[in-house]
Amino acid sequence: MNLDVPSGRRKTIKFRTRNFSIEDERYWIQPSRCTSVDMSSREIINKLNEMEQEEKLFITYDVIEINPKFATVGGSIFEFINNSMRPVLKCHLSQVKDTNMLHLIAASFFKRSDLHEIWAKCEYPIFAGLLVVYVSNKMRKLFLEQHEPVIAEAFEKIQDTFDDECTALLDQCFHNSERDTRAVLDTNYHLFIHTDGCPSTAEDMEVMALAAAAKAKNFLSHPACQREIDFRWQPGFKLGQMAFCLFFFFPPLFFLRGRQRIKKREIKTMMVKMDMAGEMTSITYSNFMIRVYNFYTSPNAKYVIHTLFRLIYVIFYAYVLMTMTRKTMVMNELDEFLDEMAIIVWQCAYLTEMAVLVYQRVCFNSEMYSEVYTNQFFQGFYNWAERNTADLYRNYLVAMTMIAWSLAVIAPPTWPIRAFAIISADLFFYFSFVFATLRLMKIANVDAFFGSIVLMIKKMIPIMVKFMFVFMVFWFTYAVCHISLAGHLKSTPNITDVVWPWLLFSSGAFEIFGEADEEDKLGTVSKCSSAPLNWDVITDSSVQCWFKTSMIPVFLFCYMLVSSVLLVNLVTALLSKKYEDIDKVSHIYWKYKLYSRLIEYEEKLWIPAPLSLVFYILKFIFYFLSKIPFIGAIFECFMKVLRCFEGTNYARDRRKNRRYEAVMNGLIKNSDRWTGPTEEEKNAVQSVRDQMKIMEQDRKRKRYETDLLRHRFEEIMSEIEHTNRFKRIRSQTFNNA
Repeated sequence: MNLDVPSGRRKTIKFRTRNFSIEDERYWIQPSRCTSVDMSSREIINKLNEMEQEEKLFITYDVIEINPKFATVGGSIFEFINNSMRPVLKCHLSQVKDTNMLHLIAASFFKRSDLHEIWAKCEYPIFAGLLVVYVSNKMRKLFLEQHEPVIAEAFEKIQDTFDDECTALLDQCFHNSERDTRAVLDTNYHLFIHTDGCPSTAEDMEVMALAAAAKAKNFLSHPACQREIDFRWQPGFKLGQMAFCLFFFFPPLFFLRGRQRIKKREIKTMMVKMDMAGEMTSITYSNFMIRVYNFYTSPNAKYVIHTLFRLIYVIFYAYVLMTMTRKTMVMNELDEFLDEMAIIVWQCAYLTEMAVLVYQRVCFNSEMYSEVYTNQFFQGFYNWAERNTADLYRNYLVAMTMIAWSLAVIAPPTWPIRAFAIISADLFFYFSFVFATLRLMKIANVDAFFGSIVLMIKKMIPIMVKFMFVFMVFWFTYAVCHISLAGHLKSTPNITDVVWPWLLFSSGAFEIFGEADEEDKLGTVSKCSSAPLNWDVITDSSVQCWFKTSMIPVFLFCYMLVSSVLLVNLVTALLSKKYEDIDKVSHIYWKYKLYSRLIEYEEKLWIPAPLSLVFYILKFIFYFLSKIPFIGAIFECFMKVLRCFEGTNYARDRRKNRRYEAVMNGLIKNSDRWTGPTEEEKNAVQSVRDQMKIMEQDRKRKRYETDLLRHRFEEIMSEIEHTNRFKRIRSQTFNNA
């Protein structure tokens, strides 16, 4: 079905309100209800109706909710697909030029078998292939949540297949020309895929960003992507992480050993400047001093600065905890815990950084979509939390610590809640320290060996957490029986509700690791002697004591047999299997995560916490002062100085520099008027198309050879069968004769 619609021409068709059920045949053929649908959208909806009638995927498994705006299931599916693809396409589906790409997107949502044939017809194959990976990943997660592992496995297979296909296409481009391949990775496909006049052409999204969103691990692990990531992470010099730290803190090493570590193939134009005559000239990384400058302004330098302050934070936190002597919190005696207040202020800087990043994403969404502000806020918060999960949990602990700390200081001493607030504040304060020290393991991700170990620990922790429930079942059973038999509660004077949870924990906790108490081995019971039962004088108390003293060792033996032998070996076997599975792909996963780390530190503020809190306060004050007439220009200059310490977006900066290159090459006179792709991007897109044609021809040739071999094999088997039948008939004729 042809989905082409002439640009600049738009038809709207209005339909009357009618009610249909899902089982009604008319439900599948009526395009919409009470809505204006443009011609291209109507064509897509009709195609989706056909696919849903064949596959019965969305309605059967309750993937979507029927939208009352549409009279067909295709309309509801169309809106679902449109909302799912908006984070990467940044536009409505009807604003995509390539109809084959639209067909590919729709077919990938239905896991069609003809995806490869459609993919070969797309104008932008590498971008379209990664879109299939993105769709398959989203649908795999959706069906896992729907508890449909078979369908989720089918989408996972498509995801892995197209990840490998896109990687093979990138590899072919890489072996053809490394320079052109780096241009392919830098290409902003939003300049190509949208219709004329679409506002999404102003968006910036590189190919690796789409691959990261699609979880295309093999694609990002390719040497072409890894070289691009390394170029942006640490430009100019070829250094290991330890050597980078030495050069960073001891600049004279550049003049001693720097020229021996210069990267030879970095020829990108990343900066422009204006000379004395007013003409723009490009700056490459061939100049030694420019390389040193880019060394100190690289994301790796920012990483070193933030890591240094994080180490200082943990050391200072440990010092505060070890020297903490106060037993209560009083408003008039705040000088006794000023060091704790310093930690709280440091943690406020983390909360402020989170709020600023969420606000930036909210502003970005408000520029693109006209939604309710509340939805924009939650969407911005969700986007930040999805990329910074560890920071989210840390900020949760920080927020709970500040709330409990405030209640403990403000609440009057007569309020019972004050005592629990003090305990809660201390508890969250300790938990924050534990989390801060564990977060130091993130520093090791820059190294391949330690990064793989951190990955394995991260993947094994869920197994331990889930298996803890099995331990706790046996643990609780033994603890209750042990406390009852030993009579600990009755023997403890002034028993309170705070004591018995500790007894439940201590009874059976260390027995898991084979450390049994001597009293439990002997069966010691309070108010009972350990002497054997006297059969001549049998009383109720003597029999009960004998029963309890005998059963305690029996329960201990059974519990240690199950926990120390069975459960510990079982969880060890599970962890070993998990280790073997992760070890096969740990290097790929580590390389895949390098891009996320790169983006994180490219966009991160240069000033680390707690100094970032001062930065945001000054920026807030200067912003309002810059609105004042006459003196506002002075503070606007201060605002420009502060912007130098903010993070950058690589794709947006790259596009701006290409505009300047267009000015230098005489294509335009004003860089602000440059809206289209550069010649380098056009050549990069064309080179991918050429390599895709070569791959498709090679695939057809292999398919033809395979079909030819299969056909020849079938002929041989037919001849053999015919010969055997002839021999069998001949032997039967000979025997009858």
